[in-house]
Amino acid sequence: MTSFKKKLIAGLLSGAILFTGGLAMNDVQAAERPTKNVQQTDTKKHRERPQMTEAQINEAAKNLADMYGVSQAEVATALKDHVHFGDIEQAAMLSKISGKSFSAVLAMKCDWWQVAEKLGVTQEQYDALMKEQMTSRLVEDSKLDKKTVESLLNDNYDPRDIHIAGIIANESGKNVKTILAKRKINNSWKDVAQEFNVDFKKIMGKHHGPRDESAEEDDNDNRRF
Repeated sequence: MTSFKKKLIAGLLSGAILFTGGLAMNDVQAAERPTKNVQQTDTKKHRERPQMTEAQINEAAKNLADMYGVSQAEVATALKDHVHFGDIEQAAMLSKISGKSFSAVLAMKCDWWQVAEKLGVTQEQYDALMKEQMTSRLVEDSKLDKKTVESLLNDNYDPRDIHIAGIIANESGKNVKTILAKRKINNSWKDVAQEFNVDFKKIMGKHHGPRDESAEEDDNDNRRF
């Protein structure tokens, strides 16, 4: 499997949390968490997503339209038709790169890497868009400025670490690199937050919404907050 194909598949599996806006993060993550080795989003192994209200559909459609420059009405229609979140975002991303309409790209869906090839989308174009969107999300979520985020990404800091370190830096008034330097292999982000007198549970709740205990335990086990 080519690197480009793997990246498109990875995008499919992670896309659900990128633009949901008014949806509670826990609901989206619980509904969209994929089974292992899933390569297509039309498989029955995916769980049904939570029922969205009209307001949630409109907000999610607006967020994605603003992010990728696609038609809000077309995205809203796809959401109402229960198209998978990952497919919607992949179609929007390829629409932005290729210049084709969102609906036209979505209608092409088979394996997304094949759609990308048909549209003439290159890995370089895809990587550039992913980096642009990653930077924009980190600026918004971490409250760091764009120049700082770009510098940290270029220094190969993990985006998740940049995100959490930015939040702690914002709460503590410390420099983000000072925060990042405190994160070691034998501690967690919760430990780092406590060192700077920041309530980790509170700041993560403020930025991500309420977490249930099982989700928090999963994150502690798998990501070493």
